[in-house]
Amino acid sequence: MLIISFLSGVALWTFAEYMLHRFLGHEHKGKNFFKDEHQMHHRKVHYFAPAGKKIAAAATVAVFLFVLLGLLGSKLYALAFVLGLMGMYGFYEYVHARYHRRGPVAKVFIVLRKHHFYHHFHQPKLNHGVTTRFWDRVFGTFHSVETVSVPRKMTMDWLMLGDELNPKFEGHFQLR
Repeated sequence: MLIISFLSGVALWTFAEYMLHRFLGHEHKGKNFFKDEHQMHHRKVHYFAPAGKKIAAAATVAVFLFVLLGLLGSKLYALAFVLGLMGMYGFYEYVHARYHRRGPVAKVFIVLRKHHFYHHFHQPKLNHGVTTRFWDRVFGTFHSVETVSVPRKMTMDWLMLGDELNPKFEGHFQLR
């Protein structure tokens, strides 16, 4: 049962990632902290919200969920759930930063990276998932991507070899 609680937290993060990104980051009409930081990330592809803000938000959510779930049931299961959720959130932060800062090490990461960069450089109303494409498929915001055209002013260092596109990424990315 502890493993199920932990995996439920992992799964909930993938759903929360999609919902936060889509609704607070793009569809919300007003201002909010998440949207402000997210829009800055879209304008400056190398920008990420300060770690302190992310840690404070994650800690607040973790404590709130642990207390709430602990009151509703076992504190041990609540802890397992929160650890799964926060562990997956940490993995998301690592993966997202790596997409922007370092080259892919396996084909699956090129597929997910193209999914994410299509969202950045082509259509921000599609492909909201970073760690999975599952929820985009469920909610009809999935777009299959063969090649992503990256604006030169937003090109990531790992994508380049000198002043040109690194040949190992041809067919996946192109410069515009």
